[in-house]
Amino acid sequence: MVHRFPITLTQLSYFVECAKTLNMTAASQELHIAQSAVSTAINQLEKSLGAPLFIRQHSKGLVLTPAGEELLQETRQIFGLITDAVESIQAGQKEVRGTIVLACFKTLAPFLLPQLLGRLQERYPELTVDVFEGDHEEAMGALRSGRAEIALNYDLTDAEGIDSEVVGEVRPHIIVDTDHRLARRKKVALSELAEDPFVLLDLPDSREYFLTILRQAGITPRVKYRSASYETVRSMVATGLGFSILNQRPRISQTYTGARTAILEISDPAPSLHVAVSALSRSSQTGKARAVTEVVREVLAEAAAR
Repeated sequence: MVHRFPITLTQLSYFVECAKTLNMTAASQELHIAQSAVSTAINQLEKSLGAPLFIRQHSKGLVLTPAGEELLQETRQIFGLITDAVESIQAGQKEVRGTIVLACFKTLAPFLLPQLLGRLQERYPELTVDVFEGDHEEAMGALRSGRAEIALNYDLTDAEGIDSEVVGEVRPHIIVDTDHRLARRKKVALSELAEDPFVLLDLPDSREYFLTILRQAGITPRVKYRSASYETVRSMVATGLGFSILNQRPRISQTYTGARTAILEISDPAPSLHVAVSALSRSSQTGKARAVTEVVREVLAEAAAR
């Protein structure tokens, strides 16, 4: 029996590029073809499906319709299966090659990406990893839009339509400046800092995690300063502007200001953050995604053992 389909892989490829850029001119430039060819392919695709995939805004580009969102997820799954099949045949199911886009939570990136990328480069020289850095919601958005195949993130919230696999755990700790009255202690109760100003790492979802740790210890946080930058928070603390709670632990105590911080363990019960690799629920995991996940586990396990 011969199967005839009303749409082509070429049309789907053009559609995915338009969905990524939300601009037909930018899509045509990325594809190295005429804009008219992209426009024609999208029009034919919409005609075949009987539904509009984009809302055209002449001055603002494109907006995906609900039908477009659904097709984008299904197309990513189709392309993933085809890519995996081609890679398996070409590599005899032994090698991992091609390109994978990884979305990474911005505070995890400096601690994990250098070791991860270095090990992947050594182990899979034909694999290219493109990285997108952002906060939790930006990483999840990159997955949903098809910009990224997998995301390396904290499991701060449950995201509908996304599956997450926990690959590591990081405990929270307190940082203070080296002249702080508690700086020479190894472990403290949060109540001992109840009257101190707090410097908050102010990222979506993350901020509530840190504030909840204090509230669960019976403390009303005295948030004096906020920053979305991990290193700015460390520098503020090092210069005596307050204390903070963080999870990742640099191997150096010095900050960008030249001043140093001291790390104190928390004696109170405080929830750890789990590091997770996430992907769209309906996507079939590719060999590339499996390889990256495996190396992420290795790097995190070695860091936890130090």
